[in-house]
Amino acid sequence: MAEDNWKPTSRTPGSTLTKILRSPAFLRARERSTGILESPAELRALADQVESLDRTSAPLSAVGDQVEAAVRFLRARADALQRPAPPRDAREPRTELPAEAAPPRGAPAGVAARERLLVASLNYLVTPLDLVPDFRAGGFVDDVFLLAWVFGAATNELSPHSGDGSESWE
Repeated sequence: MAEDNWKPTSRTPGSTLTKILRSPAFLRARERSTGILESPAELRALADQVESLDRTSAPLSAVGDQVEAAVRFLRARADALQRPAPPRDAREPRTELPAEAAPPRGAPAGVAARERLLVASLNYLVTPLDLVPDFRAGGFVDDVFLLAWVFGAATNELSPHSGDGSESWE
């Protein structure tokens, strides 16, 4: 898979999205995303960190439902990774991920890239010192801008985890 799959198709060198994607905080989050996706403990820890944020207040409220779906995605991925995969043959132990933890068979190569992008954006969200530090006024604006773009790109990955609104973070 080409490394450029995570990049937005319509951006200008000075755009806000480009600045976020090139920021040291996002680059670190992107580097960590593969390791997080392979570790049930890290997936759950990230889900816990995201859940601890106040998503009912602006600006996070703009993407609150999608953030909840993303947390469910993280937890489902962690659960799938922890389920032992039965061996295909007693002589040949199965070493691949359980089917639920891996992208679906026949899925485009971009699925894994979008999953890493989703995890990287959530990791960026919980990083307090990013492009606009979260402790400053308007500090989550860059996070919401990134998340809105990622949630649009990862719609297929999030749709199985989207609730009917009856679940809450309480």
